[in-house]
Amino acid sequence: MRNSYIFLRHALTTIDSSQPAEKWVISEEGIEEICNAVSSGKFDDVDVIISSSEKKAIQTAYYLAERTEKEINLNPNFKELNRGQEFVDTQEDYETRVWRIFDNPTTCSFGWETAESALARFKRGIFRLENTYSNQKIIVVSHGIILTLFFGDLLGLEKEELFTRWKKMKFCAWGKVTESKVVRDIIID
Repeated sequence: MRNSYIFLRHALTTIDSSQPAEKWVISEEGIEEICNAVSSGKFDDVDVIISSSEKKAIQTAYYLAERTEKEINLNPNFKELNRGQEFVDTQEDYETRVWRIFDNPTTCSFGWETAESALARFKRGIFRLENTYSNQKIIVVSHGIILTLFFGDLLGLEKEELFTRWKKMKFCAWGKVTESKVVRDIIID
């Protein structure tokens, strides 16, 4: 990799059962959370802001863009794993589905995109950034499942470790990758 990357999970969302998850927005607590992260100055030196095309990621990126006076570039390759239009009623049901995605990366469970397909899409996005930018510090605002898959792949983790990592990942968690190596894990214990 010619660029240095910071991968940032979007801020906490407001769950809206009338909308698919990709249309959810960040909550008041999420706004406070991202404002605190941005005001710390730790992202001030980014050259490029890339956001998933999902609303919650764009909203999170907005606070970065406002502080750094950089433009937000949308890239659908960094969207969350496609979970269809169905709303899952309970957290337990949702977690069961996520566990199955990690446990069966080549199988389409519940009509969701496979983990293998989502990770390949994400990597294509990185490949395109590598062909567009050179020696830049790029922040990519994305989502929990896809970031778990990507960091798991970079770290060479077994699929059995991914669900636990996903559950540990906080909103506004961030990790850094330089020269295809994780220099700051997105999961901090």
